[in-house]
Amino acid sequence: MSEIFNQNWNRERVRAGMRWFGPNDEVSIRNILQTPGITNIITALHHIPSGEIWTETEIAQRKIEVEFIPHPDAPSDLEGMKLYQWYIGNATRTGLVWDTAESLVFTEDIKNGSPNREKHIQNYKTSLQNLGRFGVKNVVGNFMLVADWTRTSMTTLPDGSKTLKYIHSAFAAFDIYLLKRHDSEEGYIKDGSFSPAEIEEARTYWNTYLAGHTERQTELVAMIAAGLPGAQEGFTLDDFRAAVSKYEGMSVEILQDHIAYFLDAVVPVANAAGVRLCCHADDPAFSPFLGTPRAVGGAAGYKFLLDHGCGVNMCIGSLMANESNRDITKVIREIAEYGSLKGMSIEDIFPHIHLRPIETDGKNFREGHHAEHREELAKVVHTLVDLGWQGIFRPDHAPASDHGFGRPGYDLIGRGYGAQLLLGLFEMAEIIKTTRNKAVTAAIKASKGDLSLKDKAIKAAQKAEAKKISKKIAFIKVPFIYGEQGVVARLN
Repeated sequence: MSEIFNQNWNRERVRAGMRWFGPNDEVSIRNILQTPGITNIITALHHIPSGEIWTETEIAQRKIEVEFIPHPDAPSDLEGMKLYQWYIGNATRTGLVWDTAESLVFTEDIKNGSPNREKHIQNYKTSLQNLGRFGVKNVVGNFMLVADWTRTSMTTLPDGSKTLKYIHSAFAAFDIYLLKRHDSEEGYIKDGSFSPAEIEEARTYWNTYLAGHTERQTELVAMIAAGLPGAQEGFTLDDFRAAVSKYEGMSVEILQDHIAYFLDAVVPVANAAGVRLCCHADDPAFSPFLGTPRAVGGAAGYKFLLDHGCGVNMCIGSLMANESNRDITKVIREIAEYGSLKGMSIEDIFPHIHLRPIETDGKNFREGHHAEHREELAKVVHTLVDLGWQGIFRPDHAPASDHGFGRPGYDLIGRGYGAQLLLGLFEMAEIIKTTRNKAVTAAIKASKGDLSLKDKAIKAAQKAEAKKISKKIAFIKVPFIYGEQGVVARLN
């Protein structure tokens, strides 16, 4: 790794990151280091239970694992900041940096407002202060109740790659016939979970694919439970029901009260520690979900968070699963304008961004290759550059190829392909932005116009481009049909 690269990883420009799940991740730091363009690691201390303090000792260890080549002479009598400083003075840097923590969990006690939230809030403040001391500048969490993300299965793309998908009727079948939150189908209509037509689809899915197939039922439960915090410890349906029951009768307004209570307590501490707190979108951005409310499914939810000083972890794939967010560049600009009016910088509004495409028919979706959706991604990137954003993005969920490896959604090769495409799009958008200024100036000069009009002309050109870009993004419509593999997606 060249010294020039080591010195430039933190220069003012858009940076590509990659999520790493720690020393037990199948994808190693060395693997990520060999992925061109990746300079930032997005990771968390997954081994520390939710609600517990991230200590200086643990944070230092993770910083060392990411940022330095292992050193055989590292002193065993040092820990925390002293050990980290020893590595700074004596060890060789990898060229990578850990400055984004995803996720320092917003715990269930915080979300449901239980008496135990006071302890968790105090521990959260301490963790933020500890992270700030080590230069971890961005901290991500989410306010999704029960499950952090939800997919129903893996599927095979036409090229043989494996990817994650969400089938709404499969999820409904799980909720109605396996989780059994209500005694009757009518209960799901009353709480707003499903329409009568969706319940009919769920019944058909159950009878066609799941009834009498214990193995398939088990696979579905395991896939949906994978999105629960602590899922690696194993979750039963009883655990699932207990988690959902904590939110019985909760409204969006009550959830927002709990969110505001938490943010008003921790955001000032984060700011004082030099840390930007941000929130991931609901994934998928549907509400209600498992009978619980969701508060961060679009621009309105994010405006509420900005009102309380919390930034946006923009995840375009999560948001675009909801038809109302399909025109994602408009959503981005609306949020950016709102935050700007509050005096926030564009990086404070969007501390961290996830860029991943989805293929959807408006209810079901599957994750696709970044390169096959470069038109949509180019529009998003152009919008971010136009707004002046220069932060850290990561190529989120990517299909797994035969020659790749990593947990579902986090294939090293798939994400690496995505990073290269996105970096190129960002560089090109920067060039276009610079060229616009020169083109406007040249046009004014050529027409013997008044150069004092330049700023006005540039703004007009920017507005015209934004209008063009904000036209509805042409998503691939994926018809979902029944087949031997259950519900599978086929491209026409």
